Amino acid sequence: MLLVVMTCIALIGARDNPMVFVGLLGVAAVTYLVALFFIGRQTADSSRALVVCLVLGLVWRAILITAAPLVSDDVYRYIWDGRIQQFGYNPYLWAPEDPALAHLHNAETEKIHPTSAHLPTIYPPAAQVFFRGVTTVDSSVSMMVTAIVIADVLTSLVLWRWLVYQRRSAWWVLAYAWHPLVALEGAGGGHVDVLGTLFLVTAAYALSRNWSATAGLALAGSISVKFLPIILLPLFWYRMNRWAFVLGVGLVVLLYFPFSEGLAPPIGSLPVYLEQWRFNGPLFAWIERLIGTVSAMVLAIGCGVAVAVVARLRLPRDSAGAWAWPMATTLCLMPVVYPWYLVWLTPFLSTVGTWPLTVWTLGSLATYVVWASELSGLGWVLPVWVQPLEYGLAIIAGLGSWVLARRRLGRISA
Repeated sequence: MLLVVMTCIALIGARDNPMVFVGLLGVAAVTYLVALFFIGRQTADSSRALVVCLVLGLVWRAILITAAPLVSDDVYRYIWDGRIQQFGYNPYLWAPEDPALAHLHNAETEKIHPTSAHLPTIYPPAAQVFFRGVTTVDSSVSMMVTAIVIADVLTSLVLWRWLVYQRRSAWWVLAYAWHPLVALEGAGGGHVDVLGTLFLVTAAYALSRNWSATAGLALAGSISVKFLPIILLPLFWYRMNRWAFVLGVGLVVLLYFPFSEGLAPPIGSLPVYLEQWRFNGPLFAWIERLIGTVSAMVLAIGCGVAVAVVARLRLPRDSAGAWAWPMATTLCLMPVVYPWYLVWLTPFLSTVGTWPLTVWTLGSLATYVVWASELSGLGWVLPVWVQPLEYGLAIIAGLGSWVLARRRLGRISA
């Protein structure tokens, strides 16, 4: 069913018929939940059958690659950032619409959306190194998306090894590999969040194995793709030696150095993004009106760090919730909550404790009805029913999980 739905999604696309597209994603979401139910009941341990299931996921990824980009135009910006580096230009200083660089455009980069074409990049340096490496081979959407899918496949492999190390069922790797959001944003969109997720899962696995140096370098890599994992630093406190932290910091400095102008770290148009971009962040909109933009951002980051501290004190290092909930806390308080931001949560959605986050990641797919508004010229404006559906389902799932947990504790006590 997932293969059929993903094939239909690739054929239809979000831009041609957004409502049908989201309806198909709804079918994929329900099918995925049914799959999780059977995974939870799985007693056999057939590696051959699991490989077949993983290959199925790879098949629909290959189909989605041919239709990319389906839901976002970010991949065109990735190609631009990589291309101009090859000619010695700093992507943190130069914008795509700058007349001096007009000769560097190709058919792909000319499709960069006008709302961001006048701004330098916002992507951290590890992402920039990745963009340059891919575009050195070929400056095309298919090459960029293929590279992201390779990172996606590697994430599944690392996650598989982590599950085996924890003596958990390896079948839970399908909670990631079969997640509709992962396939859509990776193979269907080429979002660099998939690369960052690979580094983060590697850091989690390495931390479980007490491989401090690997954990420190992998965490630094994930932070250097996007800044979200920085709130997970408390999880590493006194679980890595000091030299691992030194290695991690050194890698971040080394990645930033080629893009730096003087002592100031390169941040491009990040301040403009935080000040002006708004999408699907209802909590931030409410908090911002009360305490202002900067204070609301500090609160979002602070709450995520606080949850990470609690997780560090109360949960083992292998706990999926310890990794997922701090990021989810910050994400739900951010001014922009694009669906692909939630990809960071997907490797950790294999326990009852993360069930509400599973529902949230699936509910976020409904936001792609926004293409109806975009194509009509109104921009990315969500219909009024989307956020109550997306966040309401997650809240209901959270309440249901709490009730079930209370009942289970009651039976144990009895």
